[in-house]
Amino acid sequence: MAYKFRGDSISSLLAIAVCIFALALLSACFASVEATEAGAPIPPEEFGDDYYKVYGKPNLTLSLEQDRVYQGETASLFLTLTNRGRITSFQVNEEPAANKKEEILAAQKEQEQEKLRTVAQDVSVLLLAENKSAIDIKRAVAFPGSIREGQTSARLEFPIEVYKNTRPGLYRIYAIANFTYQKDVAVKGDEDHPESPDVFYWYDSISQAIPITLTVERRSGAEFEVMDVSPSALVAGSEDNVIRILIKNVGYDTAKDLVARLRPESGMYVSVDESPIRALPPEQEAELIYKMDVSKDAVPGKNYQLKILFEFSDGYRDDLSDWENAYIQVEPESTGRSWSALLIIIIMLAAAVVVVAKKRGKI
Repeated sequence: MAYKFRGDSISSLLAIAVCIFALALLSACFASVEATEAGAPIPPEEFGDDYYKVYGKPNLTLSLEQDRVYQGETASLFLTLTNRGRITSFQVNEEPAANKKEEILAAQKEQEQEKLRTVAQDVSVLLLAENKSAIDIKRAVAFPGSIREGQTSARLEFPIEVYKNTRPGLYRIYAIANFTYQKDVAVKGDEDHPESPDVFYWYDSISQAIPITLTVERRSGAEFEVMDVSPSALVAGSEDNVIRILIKNVGYDTAKDLVARLRPESGMYVSVDESPIRALPPEQEAELIYKMDVSKDAVPGKNYQLKILFEFSDGYRDDLSDWENAYIQVEPESTGRSWSALLIIIIMLAAAVVVVAKKRGKI
């Protein structure tokens, strides 16, 4: 799939600071390019009467290898840039004097250097996600270096993460390429050293931008949601707690041969960590049962994460996997035992009082 960069301003939907900065830079660069092509600003003195006037510039296009990514997964986008720039016209400003060797050599040198006008130099590519809450670009900038006319860059890798709560659908990413190019060359002959003329370069900057559309998909038609956790709290230091987690298939396909493994946060330990389910049709619920111990050093009041790893098949694929989080709170060890201990003490004191009263009654 090939895309062509455009010089349009980026949509105002990019309401983050870096995007605003990129837009400002983009607008400034385009204004500069358009102004210089129209004859302003006034070129440096050395370029007022050089031998040739050449038109044309680099033109980068972008190819994206894969535009489909999956919900809840880490992947990489691979891009390549191709320079399709070309010289569009060539104009003679001044003919070198036939009897002056230094001018002839200077004109030849200038004509040779003008061919480099279409080289995109010091290219950088920046990726910006329009919806950063859906897609996280882990490494957003790549530097392919200089790209000559007709040349294609090496593959540029951009690691991304598609968040688990990202809904399937179309999402937009903006690619911004920034580079410089040789706008003009002037060569002045040296009568004393005709073989070594003075060469002057005039560079300009360009930004080209393109929206890239990514399609986010789910790997499976089955999708799980945690409905309830019972009990909702456990006592620090407690053992052999039976935990029941109610899940629901909120997808559109049946999850078959489902195995749900529990992976709790450090501080909780599972003695029975698997809960198999033969089949879970859409809109149906099932109860997962586990047995857990809680460390006596668990932090009271903290909500501990219980990660549930699902392995299953659906109507189209085998060996599918997914995950969901549940949470359970830890109560202080004293909270669960203090009342029992206090009740025992009260009973013992009451019994002692009765015994003493009976003895006094016999005296």
